[in-house]
Amino acid sequence: MGQATGRIAAVLFGVLILVPFATIARADGPPFDLPVDCPYGQCDVVHYVDHDPGPEIRDFACGTTTYEGHRGTDFSIPDEATMIGGVAVNAVAAGTVIATRDGVEDIDAGRLVGDALKGIECGNGILINHEDGWQSQYCHLRRGSLAVKKGDTVERGQTIGLIGMSGQATFPHLHFNLRKDNQLIDPFSGTPMGAVAPQDCNANNAILWTEAAQEQMSYRAITLYASGFSSAKPNATDIKRGYGKSSELPASSPGLFFWAYLIGAANGDVIRLRMDGPNGIGGHRDFTINVENDNGPRAKWFYVNINRPGDRWPAGTYRGEVTFTRPGQLAREIGITDLVIR
Repeated sequence: MGQATGRIAAVLFGVLILVPFATIARADGPPFDLPVDCPYGQCDVVHYVDHDPGPEIRDFACGTTTYEGHRGTDFSIPDEATMIGGVAVNAVAAGTVIATRDGVEDIDAGRLVGDALKGIECGNGILINHEDGWQSQYCHLRRGSLAVKKGDTVERGQTIGLIGMSGQATFPHLHFNLRKDNQLIDPFSGTPMGAVAPQDCNANNAILWTEAAQEQMSYRAITLYASGFSSAKPNATDIKRGYGKSSELPASSPGLFFWAYLIGAANGDVIRLRMDGPNGIGGHRDFTINVENDNGPRAKWFYVNINRPGDRWPAGTYRGEVTFTRPGQLAREIGITDLVIR
């Protein structure tokens, strides 16, 4: 999910783990600013560059927060409702716009068939030339949101568009590519795609972000994309559109579901959803991940539900918790959501 080919060099647009970051100083390019206005002051990076040269996957930290052949960095936002509200995409440095595309519809690519997106996988996008051979590319922008055109000069931090879901995208996000002299560079390692070997992972690599950008990003082995309560079982489309996030429900609600949508689940991971309420009401479910193709995008949603005890739910606060356990590691709580029933 959320795939973007990032082949603009040849065709126009053909759980918290801290990793040591070190800022480098280079003229005419890095360190770069963030390409997005991250909601809540923290960015959700759901996919990094894939550094494994074969069929396996490996991000810059030797984790699996990527998928086979992924050529960029995916910055996600919570849902389509947030997308409609508008989340800015910004130039990472001063430069000149050399290519744009607009007019591609914002639609979940999983609903399309055949080769409907052939040649426009990046969707609505912008390509900017910076100094000293650097280029930045911005994909999946919202239709009609582009604020620049070919030939425009832009300043560092200038808003150039809004996050969307155009092209080969199945959820709202920005796919960001960085190049130096036409070679793809991972901004988290400062090296070309495929250049981070297993022995180099988690090293104090020279990354290409400003200190302010680094403060808004922390490496996550898995991302809790969304969680919430609802009176009926939602589906993945509902969740991505922002439905089913009730903070209050009436005591007469026919059902009670707590759900979570996660990105980056790997084979063997255990996801526990637990729901607790007044008068000892509650329950939990454990889910062990078994992905048939473990090299592809691994987005999963889960739910736990309980039956209403009688005609009405007891009034009070209900709490949902999401816990993540990776084989050989301790369980980590990655999300808490509260619901009030009156």
